[in-house]
Amino acid sequence: MVEPINIGDQRQEISVEDLELSLRHEVGLASRLPNIDDKVRHLEGIAEDTGLTSSRYSVHPAIRQLKTEIADNLFDLRNTARQLTRIEEQLGQHASEPVDMTLQQTLDVVQNLRGISGAIPNDSRLADVSTSVCEGLETFVTSVLPSVESEEDDGSSDGPSPSELTLALEVIEAIRMCPGGDRTAIYKSLRQQFIDAACYSAWKRVNRLSDMRLDLATKKEYLHGALTIWQLLPDLSENAGSPRLSKLPDEMHRAVQSVLLRHVIGAGDAEGLDNLVGAALLTKELSDEYLEMIPAISMPDAQSMLGLQAAESLVRRIRGELSTVGSQSELDLCLSVVSILRTVPVLSEDQRLVDLARPISRARWRVRLVGGLKTLRKTSLPALVGLLGLCGVIAAYIGLTVLIQRLYEINLPLAP
Repeated sequence: MVEPINIGDQRQEISVEDLELSLRHEVGLASRLPNIDDKVRHLEGIAEDTGLTSSRYSVHPAIRQLKTEIADNLFDLRNTARQLTRIEEQLGQHASEPVDMTLQQTLDVVQNLRGISGAIPNDSRLADVSTSVCEGLETFVTSVLPSVESEEDDGSSDGPSPSELTLALEVIEAIRMCPGGDRTAIYKSLRQQFIDAACYSAWKRVNRLSDMRLDLATKKEYLHGALTIWQLLPDLSENAGSPRLSKLPDEMHRAVQSVLLRHVIGAGDAEGLDNLVGAALLTKELSDEYLEMIPAISMPDAQSMLGLQAAESLVRRIRGELSTVGSQSELDLCLSVVSILRTVPVLSEDQRLVDLARPISRARWRVRLVGGLKTLRKTSLPALVGLLGLCGVIAAYIGLTVLIQRLYEINLPLAP
């Protein structure tokens, strides 16, 4: 440990310039000490130097400025030391029992360490604390990202979830940014482990899509999970030799097409209007959301292929429904399907949708005719009942009148 230097004991009478030069040299030595506690003690020794405290030198402007600078440095170092002590207490480094901390609390500690590292960039005490924190973060990452041997694993686990992978990637970046030493080797190792685990998890979800027992909601969940994981992976240029990464975009594209074939094109014509609306919404969702999450493919070509594949089936089903619609609500559903398809980029000006104008017009007239007949039937029945009632009242009135008239015409014999 470096002992404080009492400069006043080493000289008798020197000039103000020489004193200032000597003291500034000692202040510069403090910045090269490896521990913040040594720096504080060294500056405290300089502050107590007789050259700074004597009335002969302390009145000089240069010495007063130097005293102010030393006091400011001491204040900053003491404040930094207190912050570092609080972090050590939070981590329980000097406690008899280990301290449990949440991941977010640990990440906050890393941010605090980065904040104070500017004042003491090469401090050994800071390095010890940072190393302890990074070891805990590394343990967390390895627990979330298990070692993966092969993506064709037949296990039932789907691997880490997108949220777990996102959190692991955040922790890996925090380890890289943690001060106190060069962590390049650890960072590269954890990043490669992350890539392996993310590829495994994405492949497992893509492979699940071939299971015919899964419903549409589950398939969409797996597909969205795989695409979300893909967005977390580094660019292909960083891993040009990785077959896992190079195959993922095409496999995900094929997975999107398989969902389209199974639940839109292969749905059949007898599914009903509600399912037709759902098929149109699924087509738009696959085109606008899922394909855009695959950055390694040609987006216009993929959207064009998907839209053209879905258009033929959907337009045929719309024509079939238009030929049988019998109510305004059914017609509105058909028009909704057409409107949804027009929002798909490649189908906005598709001739097949334009040709639907005549079937839609015929359906409108048919709905109006059916509606008019229903209205007439609803209104004619009460009118008929009312007419019959009126006729009954009139007949009763006439009958009663005739009966009274006949009663007046009867001649009764007189009594003898």
